[in-house]
Amino acid sequence: MQRTRAACKVEQLLVKMGKRVGILFAGVFSLLAFAGMAGMDRRLGTLRSENTPLTIILFLVAFVAYIAALYLVERQGIPGWWLWLVAIVARLLMLLTTPTLSDDVYRMLWDGHVANAGVSPYALPIDSPALDHLEVPVRAMANNTWMASPYLPAAQVVYYGITAVFPLHPIALQAVMVAFDLLTAWVIAKLLAIAFLPGRRLVIYLWNPLVIVEVAHGAHVDAWMVLLTLLAVYWAFKFKRGTPLPAKRSHIVERVLRLLSPLALALGTLTKPLPLLLLPVFFWLWKWPQRLFYGLTIIAILLPFGLSAGWGLQGELDGTGLFGAMRIYAEQWNFNSGIFHWLEIGLGRLGINEPVDAAKVVIFVLMLFLMTLVWFAARGRSHPRSALRLMAVPLMGYVLLTPTFHPWYLLILIAFLPFLAPAELESKWRWLWVAPWLYLSGALIFSYLTYLNPLRFGEIEWVRQLEWPPTIALFVLAVIVWRVRSGHAQSCDVV
Repeated sequence: MQRTRAACKVEQLLVKMGKRVGILFAGVFSLLAFAGMAGMDRRLGTLRSENTPLTIILFLVAFVAYIAALYLVERQGIPGWWLWLVAIVARLLMLLTTPTLSDDVYRMLWDGHVANAGVSPYALPIDSPALDHLEVPVRAMANNTWMASPYLPAAQVVYYGITAVFPLHPIALQAVMVAFDLLTAWVIAKLLAIAFLPGRRLVIYLWNPLVIVEVAHGAHVDAWMVLLTLLAVYWAFKFKRGTPLPAKRSHIVERVLRLLSPLALALGTLTKPLPLLLLPVFFWLWKWPQRLFYGLTIIAILLPFGLSAGWGLQGELDGTGLFGAMRIYAEQWNFNSGIFHWLEIGLGRLGINEPVDAAKVVIFVLMLFLMTLVWFAARGRSHPRSALRLMAVPLMGYVLLTPTFHPWYLLILIAFLPFLAPAELESKWRWLWVAPWLYLSGALIFSYLTYLNPLRFGEIEWVRQLEWPPTIALFVLAVIVWRVRSGHAQSCDVV
């Protein structure tokens, strides 16, 4: 009898594994692709320059496995241990690579190095002779040495802490950003439960190859910004006024807990300004004390940095001061844009002087209009699922309209994709809201062909055509289907 029961259990286990064999194979193929990148880095020393085409091929293998996994997970589910195991091993494999697709990590290490020496990273450009006494190898490897740091204070705190403890090597920043990234996935899992969405949707973020490459390989600080933003969302729901709290907590503790959300969002904003786009929704999730605390926190953190190194808001564009490098970014940088690129060309053909500046004014007005619509739509819609979906809308607008778009700029929107997919009883058409950004997360890898020739960087038009027209077409399709299905009467419910 015992053997029979044991045989039955083994048979049931084999049947269960058989149903999920596709998920297992998808994960394995994904890991093989990342292992290939790690091996290529070890053999050839870089993932870019003449090796960029091979990097793209391996990335696409991982991306195809990822799309297959999304399809199979919806049909068969996924064991939690496999979901996390593949995600963690993939990141560990990319930790074995030295960042070469982007050299931002060396600027981050330099900023932390000079800050630990008592020098503001906003005061002087990297190549200033006044910093010669702080010479270290990462100085020569950092980018844009003619200007001071473009990173905001909350990012600088991370760089300062890491370089104070660890050697000046990229692996330290890579590992910390991976830790932030995995914490982000944990918060997404919590938010999926709060929003009554299937937990399996976490695979959309955890297995996305672009997230893995840009965080574990590139060590981009966006991982810190995304974590803070999602923590702000989670704490806004968890400690919302009217939500019962344990009886042992005093009113003072309760008030402090309600300030965690604006504190996290303020720190996220002071890492990169993108969380500002979510304020129309947070406005209705917060009460006035939280709204004021958010603004006061930003001012309190900015003041000492601006007073010590200057604000950099006027005068010569030398890249010094708290906002000096950001001024250069806003006024001069333009790379891999979508709608902005064609808007600039169109305005130029109309004979408008300074079409780049005119295009920037147009996209600013469009983004302001979009955020106003979201502000009205968010009023009275405090359900977590609705709020999370509305937060994704201005991020979509940013992606489509921004003048400069590097692959890692998409990470914050990818973090919100699990909430756009349909709930158990919702129509499958909602996947159309996810499709444009999944496609773009795969296509963006081609933008690294810009670095094929290290001596001649330049945008490639066919790459732009590969990235943006299909993304825009998929987005327009999603809007059309939504309009047809929801009708004019429900037009305020954006997604």
